[in-house]
This record gives sequence, C-alpha cells and structure tokens, in this order.
Amino acid sequence: MSLDHDLGNDKRGTGYDVITWMERAVMERGLIPPIIKIHSANPVARRRMEAGIRSIENRYRNRNYR
Repeated sequence: MSLDHDLGNDKRGTGYDVITWMERAVMERGLIPPIIKIHSANPVARRRMEAGIRSIENRYRNRNYR
C-alpha cells in the first residue's frame, strides 16, 4: 500500500488515520497488514506514520503472545 498523509480532506481523515485504523484492526480483528510505503512530503507526518507502521508490525508479530 502506498500512502500519503494528506488525502485531500483532513476533516474526513488522513493517512495517519488509516494507519491507526489498521493498528486497531490488527489487534481486534486479526488483520494481516499489507506492506505500507509512505510517500508523504510532510516530514512531521511522515515520522508519525512511520512510528505507526512500526507499531502495526510489532503488534502483528506479537499477536499470538498476548
């Protein structure tokens, strides 16, 4: 998945909102997360999104150990 932070209408959500949704879905529904590439030019949002992706990966990797 290629994801930008700015999706055109921040009131409806951002790329970071997509990442937080995926994080919850991994924990609550067993979502197998896709490979996520960020192509945002927003440096602050990029770092935040990268941290979210690391969290998704960690939660998915440790899902059987709760």
